Parts: sequence; structure tokens; C-alpha cells
Amino acid sequence: MRAVISGLGLGLLTLLAGCNLFPPRPNPSGGGSGPQLPSGTPTAPQLVTYLNANSQKLQSLQCQDVDLDCTQKLQSVHLGAKLACQKPKNFRLVASLMGNSAVDLGSNDQEFWYWISKADPPYLFHCGHQDYGTGKVKMPFPFQPEWVMEALGLVELDPAKNYQVTTHQRTVELVEQTTSPQGTPVRKVTIFNRNSNNVQVAAHVLQDANGKEICAAYVSEVHHDRATGAVVPRRVQLVWPSEKITLKMKLDGVTINPQLDQQRTVALFGRPRMADVQTYDLARGLDAGPGGLRQTRGYSR
Repeated sequence: MRAVISGLGLGLLTLLAGCNLFPPRPNPSGGGSGPQLPSGTPTAPQLVTYLNANSQKLQSLQCQDVDLDCTQKLQSVHLGAKLACQKPKNFRLVASLMGNSAVDLGSNDQEFWYWISKADPPYLFHCGHQDYGTGKVKMPFPFQPEWVMEALGLVELDPAKNYQVTTHQRTVELVEQTTSPQGTPVRKVTIFNRNSNNVQVAAHVLQDANGKEICAAYVSEVHHDRATGAVVPRRVQLVWPSEKITLKMKLDGVTINPQLDQQRTVALFGRPRMADVQTYDLARGLDAGPGGLRQTRGYSR
């Protein structure tokens, strides 16, 4: 159980690193109408415009009912979770097991943090975006908070970047050559299904420079928000081959663009304070203060 929950935390962090977990994808069974692409073989600008059209409809979202099923090798665990995010960098996901807190991941304009109950040691790790951007912070997995928001469909791609389009019989790939915060070359590949009527996002894959898969996300069901016309994920699956982790997520009752005042925003997207949990700055080490401990301030509705 400890290994699976730790694996879940690492899998989610890898997810946050660039596997676009929540790519927009039209769903004929849903209501409303999402962004559309012309038939045939689209160009890179058309694919970027298609993705950006959905992002422009999203400013924030919340989900109080997230089911997480994580499998690592032959072990599995089910957790309930809550999710909230807001442009440009605010993100929060907390998960629990049998009523007990298990995972807390978050980001705001200043920093990101993560806490995994079964980690050894179970510190509340945090790091400022500026410190992490130097590439000197060492982590056993890639982490880039900006990619979180892109994964949720809340970030617009830069049309000025040089994207490549690769076509196959049944798919079209939009490829961006980029680097990790540590300066390692990586490839972000968005795979679109092709058929006679339209083009749909099938998967987002993060690869190393040699094309080896770091992680991939697949969407099997989405929800169309009638009020905004935005497309948001309902069922997604993350695969992390190196750790043999599969993470299935189901989001029910997603609220699009909820009104968040300043007090609510601070409560949702501020680093939590956990009783008897030592905090650790990834750039500087254990925090100073009375034992490096902070008091509880958790995710609230």
C-alpha cells in the first residue's frame, strides 16, 4: 500500500510535468459544441488554434468528486480526491484514503509543493518557481507547474513557436521540441485521431530526445459545458512506463469558471500547514523555525 500511494504521488507529479492529462476532445454524446477543425489534414496553426479556442473559454475549474485508481506493478489502490485550478498557475489536488489524507499537490504564483503521506521521510516539500527555474533543484521526476495548467486546458499555446506536424493513416501529431527545467531536451506530442468528419485529440505524450516515452495520457470521455462551450475531461488515464504506473481518473460534477474571491483563492491555493509535518525547501533544505513544523491548513470546500 505504501509503495502504491508513493507511486501515485510520483505519477501525479510526472503528470504535472507535462503529460497533458486533460486534453480537450469533442464527445458526440455530450451537450453543446466544442472547438471544431476542418476535415482533411490540418496545419500546425489550425491545430494550435483548435486547442487555444478551448483554453480561452476556461479561467478556472473545480471538482469535488475525483476518483483515482492507481496501479503499480501488481498492487492497486483507490483514492477519493478534490481538484481546483485557476489561471495562470494556481493548482490544487488533495487525495484521501479511507478518510485519511494521502496526497497534497499544489502550485500558485510563487511556489509549488507536494506532500505524500507514505513517503519516507513524509516532509511537505516546496520550492519557489524562480529557484526551480535555475535548473539546480534536483528531483527524481520532472516537474513544471506551467504544464499543469496546460494539461487542464487552461494555457494557450504560443502560435509563434515552431511546431511540426506528422501525419499517419489514422493520426496527426503536433510536436513541440522543448526542454525540461533541468535543460534536458524533451518532445511534447499531441496526437489527434483522423476520420472523415473531424479531428479529435487522442493522447498527449512526453518523450525524451530519443523518442522514448516518459509518460502519456489518454482521454476516454469528456464533458461539454453548456454555459461556456468548453470541453473538459471526465475520464482520463495516465501511463508512466518507467515506474509501471497506471493512473485512472474520473471527474464528476466539474464546475467551470467558479467565482473565487481573494479570501477563497488564498485558502485554496496557499501552501497547507500540517500539524507535526516538517517542511523542506527543495532549494535550501529543512526550513528554519521551531522544528520546521507548520500547523494544519487544509483544502476546504
